[in-house]
Amino acid sequence: MTQNSNANDAPVPPPAHVVPTKAPPLPAIHDAAQQARNLRLVLQDDKQRIGCFLGAGCPLGVYDAEGKESIVLIPAVVELTKRIAGGLLSADEALGATSKFKKHWDALCEECKPADGKDPTVEDVLTELRTLANRRGSAEILGMTKKDLSDLDEKVCALIATEIRKPLPVYRNAYNRFASWIGGVYRSSPAEIFTPNYDVLFEQAFEQHPLPHFDGFVGSHKPWFDLASIEHDVIPSRWTRLWKLHGSINWEKSEEIVNGAKVTRVVRVTREAEAGKVMIFPSHLKYDQSRRMPYLAMLDRLRAFFHGKDAPRLVVCGYSFLDDHLNEVLLDGLRGNRNAQCFALMYSGLGQHSRAVDYAVKQSNLTVLAWDGAVVGTRVGRYRPGTIGGNEHTPWLTEEETEVGDGSKEQQPRSRLGDFHYFGLFLEQLCGGGTHDAQPAG
Repeated sequence: MTQNSNANDAPVPPPAHVVPTKAPPLPAIHDAAQQARNLRLVLQDDKQRIGCFLGAGCPLGVYDAEGKESIVLIPAVVELTKRIAGGLLSADEALGATSKFKKHWDALCEECKPADGKDPTVEDVLTELRTLANRRGSAEILGMTKKDLSDLDEKVCALIATEIRKPLPVYRNAYNRFASWIGGVYRSSPAEIFTPNYDVLFEQAFEQHPLPHFDGFVGSHKPWFDLASIEHDVIPSRWTRLWKLHGSINWEKSEEIVNGAKVTRVVRVTREAEAGKVMIFPSHLKYDQSRRMPYLAMLDRLRAFFHGKDAPRLVVCGYSFLDDHLNEVLLDGLRGNRNAQCFALMYSGLGQHSRAVDYAVKQSNLTVLAWDGAVVGTRVGRYRPGTIGGNEHTPWLTEEETEVGDGSKEQQPRSRLGDFHYFGLFLEQLCGGGTHDAQPAG
């Protein structure tokens, strides 16, 4: 990412949902460029433990070959929920009058609607569905038997897998840049990647480079989830750890007869997981034994990241702090280790990320870098005008003419680091790469 003129240097309009016409009523106290430098120092340090928590916004950071706009490789959760509902309606139409997938879906949506009146997401519905399915007794709930719930769960997971089973583009993109950074720094401790995403985009990027990584599965024919390998951590440090906190579309529940005994375990497959066996965990639930172990083991890795007296660094991107259970683990880790530091890169403005802001004003080792301002050392504020300067931070830092309180206008710094596309460009610069988006992923 040198400063050569190319498509990435062209002005890019702010995200559609981040177009404040007036500056927020906050003091301008933070230096956007200095915060970017601080982040650079953290990501270049080969001595400290480094982790990345990468959420559902990351696939939206896959831009077109010219680097101008997102191709929406995998839809965000709201759009995904709409597509799932449409898929259930199509299934009903194909199966005939006896099929009630959409009717049962609508009943669950109404049952788990949040108090704020917003429409529930597919993860909310799956959580409610599994809560009802795991209850004692066999009485119908909301007009659904346990079999109805099981069939709906199976169908929803199949539709999710269809929507998010996407290959990375052949040209260089944010995931390739991220993988280049992972492989470009030799670390004494392995980099750890935590993601609640079900897709396999990180796996694709790591294998394209190629970069060895460990995800909790061992074996070659049908790799199986092995808790002992995780707990004893005997994998070489050059192997990046990839922890799928909510499962994955390529995890499958397998039941086999071994030496005359029935054995249930979770395996990783290269084909499509069989219907009804996809291991997707939408939230914190009391799972049965076969699901509970992968889920809890992955969460334990996130907890363990903060353990010890050293100073682990965690960078968050593509995550809006909307999962209470994951937030609990993250915040407990930061409270328990004051030497730890977390940088949360937010896609939108501070006003759109009130939950992250609330956490950061109470937690001094949580820094929030949003589109229009930051929370640093518990202090909330806008970015100070005139702090970017030069081309050092192009294109992830920019300026926008904004009206201020007295009616005059000034150039306000804006940070695009919460967009995985620009975060990828930022990382690529750290390992000496260029910003040529159209180059094939080597």
